[in-house]
Amino acid sequence: MDRQLREKQTYNLFYSALTARASPCLADHGWRAPIKFGEIDDPYAGVVARPDFVLYDGDTCLLVEVKSGDNIRDRDIAQMERCNRLTIDGVEEELEAADVRDKTPYDGEVQTIDRCIVYHDIDEAWVEQCRDEWENCQEQLEHLEQKAAVLTQDFGGLLRCVAGSFESGRLQHRFDDGIELPENPKEEFVLTEQMEKEILAVAVCGIWGEQAVGYDDTVEVNVNQIRNHFAPTFNVPPQRVNRVLYYLTEIDACNHVEDLTYEFSRDHISEVLSIVQTVRDQRVEEVLDDVEEDHIPDERQTTLNIVPDGALANDGDERIVDDGGGDKNDDDEESEDADAECEEDESPE
Repeated sequence: MDRQLREKQTYNLFYSALTARASPCLADHGWRAPIKFGEIDDPYAGVVARPDFVLYDGDTCLLVEVKSGDNIRDRDIAQMERCNRLTIDGVEEELEAADVRDKTPYDGEVQTIDRCIVYHDIDEAWVEQCRDEWENCQEQLEHLEQKAAVLTQDFGGLLRCVAGSFESGRLQHRFDDGIELPENPKEEFVLTEQMEKEILAVAVCGIWGEQAVGYDDTVEVNVNQIRNHFAPTFNVPPQRVNRVLYYLTEIDACNHVEDLTYEFSRDHISEVLSIVQTVRDQRVEEVLDDVEEDHIPDERQTTLNIVPDGALANDGDERIVDDGGGDKNDDDEESEDADAECEEDESPE
């Protein structure tokens, strides 16, 4: 769980570079983030890349991968290699699909593509040791530098380049100087990219569970409302949401009402507020291992339509619309990336 929280924090820290909390603020220099945790399926290159953020200033697309540790892994290099293979035509199509004209003042035309990977726990001294002292680290770093600029960030520190280089001299200058980041970035993201069950339980309690503090009546929420709330940034699998909600009933953080609907009340507030420690002590699936599967509502028996944005708990007049996107990962199989991320980042020392 601690790793999941760190990962979430690193997203928020990097994203703060776009906001007025950073100096110089990237948004003041024309940068926007029209794609977050998206998928760029480039038919021209025959490659699929999944950068955490795509920054765009009307001319250049900067593909960004953000890591919470300091260990350069083969999968990091492979991720940046896929970003390197993307074509301008493929990226422009993805910007069009992301409605970039509505989200930014730009028309979606791309002149250049650049790439960077951001690690939280490295600095210039780390890079020097990697090059000179740690076995295999130098080779990994050199391979990564061929694919992308390597940046570091820290709370109250600088987002800056420590290895490799940008193709754009403008970007190189910007990140050589560094961007001052806030000590306490605003929480824009409450989930990890893999939407692991523990961080999802924390997010559900934080958004819907804590609403119950201010209500005399119960606060109801269903699987569809939760998926809609996080979409399209996160395409949350319905089975995963449903299992997390049922898990919350098992730890007395909410009640099951019917079908895919659950309710929070003031009676649950203690469990809601202690959810971080609860999932630290025991993972979600470890609790559900003791539950008969036929006790958990089957989300496939209910039409999984998506409700409009803003339709949170206790909204009585909801207009239901179809998401039209299918239910990716309905079988709730974790991706290879999620499995790899489940191991704590370790220093190559």
